[in-house]
Amino acid sequence: MKVPDVLFYENKQHALLMENMLKDFLLGEHLLLVGNQGVGKNKVVDRFLHLLNRPREYLQLHRDTTVQSLTLQTSVKDGLVVYEDSPLVKAVQLGHILVIDEADKAPTNVTCILKTLVESGEMILSDGRRLIANPASVRGRKNVIVIHPDFRMIVLANRPGFPFLGNDFFGTLGDIFSCHAVDNPNPDSELAMLRQYGPEVPEPVLQKLVAAFGELRSLADQGIINYPYSTREVVNIVKHLQKFPTEGLANVVRNVFDFDSYNNEMREILIRILHKHGIPIGAKPTSVLLAKEFPLPDPKFMGYWKVNQLGNTQQKFLCPIETRRTDVKGPLYINVQAFPMERHEARSLSFTEEHAFWSLPLNEVNLVCDVAVAQENETENVLYVATCNPVSLYFMGLSGANGYYVDLYDIFPRTVGGIWQPLVTVAPLGNPLRGQVILHEEQVEEDVLPVSRQSVLPRK
Repeated sequence: MKVPDVLFYENKQHALLMENMLKDFLLGEHLLLVGNQGVGKNKVVDRFLHLLNRPREYLQLHRDTTVQSLTLQTSVKDGLVVYEDSPLVKAVQLGHILVIDEADKAPTNVTCILKTLVESGEMILSDGRRLIANPASVRGRKNVIVIHPDFRMIVLANRPGFPFLGNDFFGTLGDIFSCHAVDNPNPDSELAMLRQYGPEVPEPVLQKLVAAFGELRSLADQGIINYPYSTREVVNIVKHLQKFPTEGLANVVRNVFDFDSYNNEMREILIRILHKHGIPIGAKPTSVLLAKEFPLPDPKFMGYWKVNQLGNTQQKFLCPIETRRTDVKGPLYINVQAFPMERHEARSLSFTEEHAFWSLPLNEVNLVCDVAVAQENETENVLYVATCNPVSLYFMGLSGANGYYVDLYDIFPRTVGGIWQPLVTVAPLGNPLRGQVILHEEQVEEDVLPVSRQSVLPRK
């Protein structure tokens, strides 16, 4: 049996694609999968046929493919040239699944032969034999091959145009197939798949690769770069890191991008994107930029305090405390707005005390008053930024892709006559109020207790 059995790691996006393929397959349709190079078309088809337990005949087309080579295969056996049936004829006779790869590379006049086979169920071979779908039409005729009822075709093609330079197979024959677009997995599916290819590769490295290649594909869709770097390149990098864990990430990544280093403009774009996501390509061991060290002076004895314990040594020393009544107003319901945030790694080219930086969407007159960091959970920290003129609060997870903005202009007193500007400080709270911060205005003694990632703000 020719049932394919390949290494395949499940992910949600490919599972949904195979589910849609199965619906059309059960209806008796021939399938066409169109996608960029390296997105996993062959992997998906092999896994699809493995789950169905259906044998496969494989035929790969190229620019020199002719009508004769499409139906007749030449081979050498015992020093003699032997002409055999092509995988297409074998699949028709035996009821196998014919997988035609690189269909966009063959000339259009060759691939149009498939249109007759799919539409009318008939096809004349180069040696005079005829393929017929209806067994009643045989009637004792010779040189006739009846098409098996289980015969199906699954055609794989790249999208037309640069950089694959293929023909528009979809525009020519797309109407006779059930078409499915195959794209690179989304970040979550791709990350889950890479974890299985490289179980010992550190999670931060996988996240950097997914983020960097995702942005490169976005630039390819915009036409800024030519080649759409696919999942195949990321998988090869992770497999290399899994087998050779001591080799640096920058050296492994160069195996993919060295060809583009001859184009200076392309090289600058690639280096900028890789540095942005913390991939240290081009970094040197001597690139260490730390703050200057200042020695501390020698300690000096300044004095001491002595507590006189009179009477009972177990007596507790009580400190006087002061109580003050707080009026609570609210709650106030305000809007929390999300905005995309581009994280730039600062340690990609050199090692510094700066870890990463972002650009906040501040207007020209808005000023940053205070910054605080709180631990959200064991693995995530949240950065809070308080601004004035107008008073607002920005907060974001240090590893997240989105930030959040809270406009507090209507809560704090407004500026009168353009002279007074409130100075606001921010202080995060701990358990059981984790995820909340106090904003304090220094002049009118007004506090606001916002709840992060929600829209309820109790006011004190």
